[in-house]
Amino acid sequence: MPDPQKHDMHGRHDSGFLPLRRELMRKSLHVLALVIPAAMLLLGKPPSIVIFGGLAFLGIVLDIIRADKAPLNHWIVNFFGSLMRPREKELPQGRVVVNGATWAMLSAFLLVLFFPVQVAAFAFTIFMLGDAAAALAGRRMGRIRLGKSPKTLEGSLAFLATALLISLVFPGIYFWHGAASSMAACIAEAAPLPLDDNLRVPLVAALTMLAVQHL
Repeated sequence: MPDPQKHDMHGRHDSGFLPLRRELMRKSLHVLALVIPAAMLLLGKPPSIVIFGGLAFLGIVLDIIRADKAPLNHWIVNFFGSLMRPREKELPQGRVVVNGATWAMLSAFLLVLFFPVQVAAFAFTIFMLGDAAAALAGRRMGRIRLGKSPKTLEGSLAFLATALLISLVFPGIYFWHGAASSMAACIAEAAPLPLDDNLRVPLVAALTMLAVQHL
């Protein structure tokens, strides 16, 4: 049985571990991040490209600068450190580390740039809420590992259930299209791939949705 004190949100043993209270705080930001798909739907494609492209660019620039400017990194860690994972705060030998918020902004930008707004908003929504559900279920109930993956079956089922519920109520999305996209996103979230899941999972969800819509 995995030791919950030695594994992070989804059964992973690495420098990303946060205490449960801080994990709850971090995942609460996923709910607040629903303003992003809401903005996509309300503002439309061109304004969303400009806004999220600008925010992604700003995040990348700050991550690059803080790798060489210790005072800036110190200020960011002091201000946001309670919500950052250790690997996002530690910058050995000036190495650039892209934090989760920057990945999320880059994901939102690429989604709205390459996909219809409805698909982009859906993909981002199921990741934000599904990932939060997976994190909490994995931390509290995760026991069954998915092969060599660091994730747990309980966390992945929570992700899938949340994404399917969203598919039922999301405006302009057929449930079966959403269900296929949710399944693909769940697999992408559980897979031990190197690309950050804030980018990988929403893009897989959007690509699957587009493929299913064109069948």
